[in-house]
Amino acid sequence: MKNRNVWQGGLVLCVLMGGLSGCGTWMHSGKQSVTIFTNPPESAVVIDDYLHLTAPGTVTLSRKGNHLAQVNKDGYEPASLRIDRTWSWWVVGDIFGCLIIFSPFCIMHDIDKGGYYTFDDKIYLTLDRRTTEPLPLK
Repeated sequence: MKNRNVWQGGLVLCVLMGGLSGCGTWMHSGKQSVTIFTNPPESAVVIDDYLHLTAPGTVTLSRKGNHLAQVNKDGYEPASLRIDRTWSWWVVGDIFGCLIIFSPFCIMHDIDKGGYYTFDDKIYLTLDRRTTEPLPLK
């Protein structure tokens, strides 16, 4: 009977530890909403050549990689902006939540699924006004 309780306790512990694996991905997912603001407003924004929006606007980005935003507006110089991901504090949760034993597995899961990373919630970009060059004198 005592041996059975030990096995049941061990099984419950394994299920709990497995449930905590990748807590960064579980707690804030592999995607994130990012709001892009431009000056001037109403600029056309294209992210990774397939997501289109008019700023200010919010887009959901995968945390699995960095992204590139291209911004255009008539009368202004086009601009490009890298949206880089940074380390997320949820990794600390992996280390302590998984009680050190499973932390390498938890961290690798979060790296693979994107929960290891985060983006800035708000991105601001100012476009430069296009200058017209003077006509050459004849």
